[in-house]
Amino acid sequence: MIYGFTGPDDVRWIEAPEPVVDGGVVVDVVAAGVSFADLLQTQGLYQMQVSVPYTPGMEAAGLVRSDRPDLGLAAGQRVAMLVSHGGWQEVLSVPPERILRLPDDMSFEAGAATPLNGLTVLFALETRARAQSGETLLVHGAAGGVGTAAIQLGRALGLRTIAVVGDEAKREFALQSGAEHAVLDEGWLAAVRDLTGDRAVDIVLDPVGGERMTDSLRSLAPQGRVLVVGFSAGEIPTVKVNRLLLANITVIGAASREYFEQHPDSVADLWARLIDLRQTAQLPDPPVQAYPFFDAQGALRAIAQRRATGKVVLSTQL
Repeated sequence: MIYGFTGPDDVRWIEAPEPVVDGGVVVDVVAAGVSFADLLQTQGLYQMQVSVPYTPGMEAAGLVRSDRPDLGLAAGQRVAMLVSHGGWQEVLSVPPERILRLPDDMSFEAGAATPLNGLTVLFALETRARAQSGETLLVHGAAGGVGTAAIQLGRALGLRTIAVVGDEAKREFALQSGAEHAVLDEGWLAAVRDLTGDRAVDIVLDPVGGERMTDSLRSLAPQGRVLVVGFSAGEIPTVKVNRLLLANITVIGAASREYFEQHPDSVADLWARLIDLRQTAQLPDPPVQAYPFFDAQGALRAIAQRRATGKVVLSTQL
């Protein structure tokens, strides 16, 4: 539960009554995802404001508690969940359209790590950017949760993926995650141009924001697109639209949360597409950095201090 907007220090665990079912599916949570958006919420900086006190957490995985024949769900069935908030609870009541069936060979930790980043990136690449096999994808913040999902999904979609990261350890992590090339933040544009030559970049996926927007636009081939996914650098960039006109390039917003609210059926559709890629295109499960379920403060601090690689999760199995 969060009681104030001072960051991870205001996150506390409390005893609370089990949620009212009210048509939802009751799930016993085994693991829950931790995202940069959760960190922003603890600081009162997230675009979607929630009044305190409230329970953070936008994704989780666990076991259906009771049979729901009306929904084709059985007690003990393994599921993942994508929610607006409240995922860091031992028991959840989840709207049926936000229940996602978990493959038998996917761990609960991977299941909790996949919905937010996996569906966001898939929405960004396929729905918004209309990515095509053979295109070149540049990923900023490529060692984080969103960045890792972009590397893995880009490869599964047949994209040539270039990762941009902060240090040598993260560079190695990005390459292990499936990036074809990885370059450091400092001097990244020149390094990318050395790799691409005249071909340039077709798509930039940017969850970082800040000062790199201008160089992201410069990196694009004609008809290229920049996908704006977030602003982990803290600064919202501006765009000189004459650059868009001169090069016939596009800046595209990819706000999955708002899209999912407006198109509820899209969550299940994108999940089915992601699971299909997992089976047919060898899309790997996300690399997970797991913390004990009651160490939310530690998990959030790892993200705040940029020590996290891959996806951070809380697990009851630790």
